[in-house]
Amino acid sequence: MKKTVILLLFLLLGATEGNACTTFCIKSRNDLVFGRNFDFPSGCGHVIVNKRNMVKTAFVRPPEKPLEWVSEYGSITFNQIGREFPYGGMNEAGLVIEQMWLDGTVYPVPDQRFGLTELQWIQYQLDNSATLEEVLASDSVVRLSTQSTAPLHFLVCDKSGNMATIEFINGQRTVHTETSMPYSALSNDSYEKSLAFVNGTLSGGQDEATPYTRSSLNRFATAARMVNEYNQEPVIDYSFAILDSVSQGTHTRWSIVYDIAHMAIYYKTQANRSVRNVTLSQFDFSCQTPCLYTNIDANMTGGLPAFETYSSEANRQLIDLVFNQVEFLKNIPVAYREGLVNYPETTRCKK
Repeated sequence: MKKTVILLLFLLLGATEGNACTTFCIKSRNDLVFGRNFDFPSGCGHVIVNKRNMVKTAFVRPPEKPLEWVSEYGSITFNQIGREFPYGGMNEAGLVIEQMWLDGTVYPVPDQRFGLTELQWIQYQLDNSATLEEVLASDSVVRLSTQSTAPLHFLVCDKSGNMATIEFINGQRTVHTETSMPYSALSNDSYEKSLAFVNGTLSGGQDEATPYTRSSLNRFATAARMVNEYNQEPVIDYSFAILDSVSQGTHTRWSIVYDIAHMAIYYKTQANRSVRNVTLSQFDFSCQTPCLYTNIDANMTGGLPAFETYSSEANRQLIDLVFNQVEFLKNIPVAYREGLVNYPETTRCKK
């Protein structure tokens, strides 16, 4: 069953026309934000309030050793294939992680470390890391498992403004931090290739960057330029302007701006263009209270999107919606989805 679920993750994340995502960070004297466009054939999703002090076990199959951990931090994440497998989010320490497709990714060969699949690795970091330093240091304990079939790379930023790209090239982790990261952006090419493109040293020449393009390199160049041109404009509005400039039209399903300095998240979707927002201080992250979620397209009600208590049935409905809206997933038997649906029930509040 788990082998089948991992295959489904690959199929879901690997749609040929829907993996053109873009991220960036703006850091100034007064502002620290992280922007992200999510581009995919389906726009369904949940915004989930994940709790601290939850006992979890890695969703891997033998020969991987299943790591068990207890979440130290609560987080708010954006999920499409169910709770505990986020595409990205921010935790209550101010750490933000988002992922993007990167062809050519090769995860490390199995060794003595514990393996985590790519999306659970994101939740693990949000559960356990407050700083970029802690994310990077965790590599001595956990690695991206070769059971991960979606080739991803990551942009990370913490509340102090420390940021990095994390990629896996030829089986080795490759990290760019601010000392080797002149442009705080990432799309769907390696950071080295994107940097060479912007600098005009990429083999084959440099194309003109345009505000609207399906080229990953051009999206990187556009985002990087606009980040560098930021001049104390209202930063949330400016961030959405960057995301609009690298939008992939109807394939851009979610646009998210994490206001790390103020611990707030702003987002809009293709189905609901109004900007909605949450602040982490509005939520109780203790595991004695129910996990909450809201439909990503829900309107604001009483100062918040319409959050409600999480249920396995809600998880199932989301997963079914996504699979039924993506053409090549429609005929996959419902039984194959059970692992995604039921995994959250294996977690528990630590007594």
